[in-house]
Amino acid sequence: MPKTHRVSRTSIRSMMDDDDHLDVGDNRADMLIEQVVVDDNVMTTIEDVFAGTSVLSDTEKVSKILAVRAEVNQNWSQARDSFLAIGRALLDLENVLSKAEYIKLRQGSERLFPFSDATATQLRRIAKAVSDGVIPLDACPGSYGTAYQITLLNDYQLRVAKERGLIRPDVTRREIANLRKETITKPEFTGRVDVNALKDEYKKLLRLREKLEAEISNVDSKIQEIRGLLGDLII
Repeated sequence: MPKTHRVSRTSIRSMMDDDDHLDVGDNRADMLIEQVVVDDNVMTTIEDVFAGTSVLSDTEKVSKILAVRAEVNQNWSQARDSFLAIGRALLDLENVLSKAEYIKLRQGSERLFPFSDATATQLRRIAKAVSDGVIPLDACPGSYGTAYQITLLNDYQLRVAKERGLIRPDVTRREIANLRKETITKPEFTGRVDVNALKDEYKKLLRLREKLEAEISNVDSKIQEIRGLLGDLII
């Protein structure tokens, strides 16, 4: 059974009385008034972070750190729920629009939404990964940038990430990036992948896609223009 540490009700009440930002009438206050039970890993982390200081001998400071940590975790989860909701909404919109309309949407993304098309693409990809079960909802990071890095993992990298316990809410972008670098050589390849060549090819394909999308958009506009001129004469 994991070892736990307890912070007294009195110290939390004292800490809250001195904090104008915590209203003793709200749910956060009610939760904090109850005894805080913290697993040994959290206390070990606090000990490491504040080594060489007197923080650990000050119950009020420890209580404050734990309270803020709890609030940050709660809001971090809410941030995750928000960007997942946006991603799902964007996926729904994609299903409603025609191909040409969807291209128009992407081209005007920054005019319609408070983010770029690149960000919208990331949010859609994360939402789909969660919907498909690639990233379990309860393991999805609170940072969409980190969550997006997980969606870039191939099947082999994803399997390694799960084995190492990297698919979790508090995983960092650096941990995922390091995994991708470490496993850039897929097991089915005998030699190393030419990363620079892949990057060049990737950029080339992006430019080609943008060009083709623009051409398709122009063709669709011409078609609509001709339809408007011919009207009922179109067979």
